[in-house]
Amino acid sequence: MKRVEWVDEQGKKHASLVQDDILQPVDEGVPLEPPDVERLDWEAIKRDLHNELFHRGLIDWTSVQALGNGLQAAILAALHRKLQDLYREHLQK
Repeated sequence: MKRVEWVDEQGKKHASLVQDDILQPVDEGVPLEPPDVERLDWEAIKRDLHNELFHRGLIDWTSVQALGNGLQAAILAALHRKLQDLYREHLQK
């Protein structure tokens, strides 16, 4: 078996384990990919991100600069758990 990688029409990178005699990257074999992020509830993530920014007082560029890693923390708070749950679901397949 060998690993093949390719980029689809939308620019997404893919990889699979395929038999050694396969010459072109194809959508076959054993997928080696993260879960499909399209399955995330992006509307809920946007709402949660807005609320995190609000609660942390990140309302303008000055507050973003003053609060150091507050922006990164807000993004992680809004996205991290939902992405972890998606990985857990992906693992169970």
